[in-house]
Amino acid sequence: MIMKSLIVVHRYVGVVLGVIMTLWCISGFVMMYKGFPETSQAERLAGLAPLDLAACCAELPIEPDASAGGIRIEMLNGDTVLRLGREAAYSLKSGMPVNVLDEAGARGVAESFASGNGIAGEIAKIELIRDDQWAVSGARQQPLYRAEFSDADNTLVYVNGTSGEVVQDANSGERFIAWLGAIPHWLYPALLRTNQPLWFGTVVWLSAIGCFLVVTGMVIGFIRLRGKSGKFWPYRNRPMWMWHHVFGTFAGILVLTWTFSGLLTMSPWGLLESEPSLEGEEIASSMTWAEAQPVIAAAAADPDAGNIVALRGAPFMGEAYLVAQMRDGSRVRIGANGRSPLTQAEVAAGLQARGGVVAAGKLDVLTAEDDYYYGHKREVEFPVYRLVLDDADQTHVYFNGTTGDARVVDATAKRYRWFEAGLHSLDFSFLRARPLWDIVTLILMALVTIACATGAWLSFTRIGEDYSRIREYFRRK
Repeated sequence: MIMKSLIVVHRYVGVVLGVIMTLWCISGFVMMYKGFPETSQAERLAGLAPLDLAACCAELPIEPDASAGGIRIEMLNGDTVLRLGREAAYSLKSGMPVNVLDEAGARGVAESFASGNGIAGEIAKIELIRDDQWAVSGARQQPLYRAEFSDADNTLVYVNGTSGEVVQDANSGERFIAWLGAIPHWLYPALLRTNQPLWFGTVVWLSAIGCFLVVTGMVIGFIRLRGKSGKFWPYRNRPMWMWHHVFGTFAGILVLTWTFSGLLTMSPWGLLESEPSLEGEEIASSMTWAEAQPVIAAAAADPDAGNIVALRGAPFMGEAYLVAQMRDGSRVRIGANGRSPLTQAEVAAGLQARGGVVAAGKLDVLTAEDDYYYGHKREVEFPVYRLVLDDADQTHVYFNGTTGDARVVDATAKRYRWFEAGLHSLDFSFLRARPLWDIVTLILMALVTIACATGAWLSFTRIGEDYSRIREYFRRK
């Protein structure tokens, strides 16, 4: 009785979940190589004009002791603009506040982006929107303008009127691929995604029920390995049943692994989270506007200042620095006395001055990847200064050797690394080399796709048979 009940539950749950899990598998093939459209840092920089710091800096209504650690300086429609966080922005030439962009201002930003990225054609239409399929954070980036270009790729460019940034771009090819990959894989149609609580709950509960479906299927599969006939392989005269039985039983662990790790990427119920043993303040630094001004002047005097397209604050261990983003994508760290590459001695001295747990950690230079600092589908920079703390979590802190930016990998981050990048993306050091990763992943993906697709087919056909029996029963009565 229990076995029959389990089979019925598995069959009827598989009607809906089997189709969804098959979609997850098929779209996963696309996700291996192409995700949701996004504007890369290189694309964004290509759309910026070189900084004009010749007239910097006008008298600004900023208090000398105001926090300037998060400053950002870029060109905006011919003006050099300094931004303090998300709210305040000023012209470095006039000292006047920079207002939220109107349609004409957004048009100028979109055209500059298009010119820098080789997008041909004119803006056929520009409008203020709340949200759409491609503006992932549209509701949080108001006012948001969408510019539609008349190029062959029908490119869409989205401009945040508050920050003056291009926050998204997507051409017709990227949008088409997204409908085959990221959108079905993440259940990301705008109708669902724009209601975040509903989207989150839908993905979490479908993933959880999917895990239940796989577990019940594996239990049934192992129990029925020999079947009533005593043969090791049942269903020999029913090929589709046989395929699902074999692949579901033995590839089920892979299906469960991907479904469960996919569930955990949503961080439901705080499963992977814990209190950090290192507070951000123990690593973070700040600088004031008074400290930032001489560094801006040093950037203006840099021999290669004409190729700087952006400056951002990068204070380090109590000292004021800026990172200059160059036109070619490279970055340069600048202090009050000019270029100032980060050294291991500077990192060590800063940590010792901080004291506490960071001073007692082990600092070394990383010139090759480790388990928490690595590239898989992207490049990573070396050298990196790695600090390993002697705490309960063995927290790792990585200081970028160019910019000094710190990335903390605590217990929570480690769990996400293994369950998300590891189990869900098969991102392990022994598999990371290409094309080894591609070959192994494609083979395993094919196995789980067969298991899910045959299960979905059988659920539908068996329910059709059940419906016919029930209809025949009532017809006879």
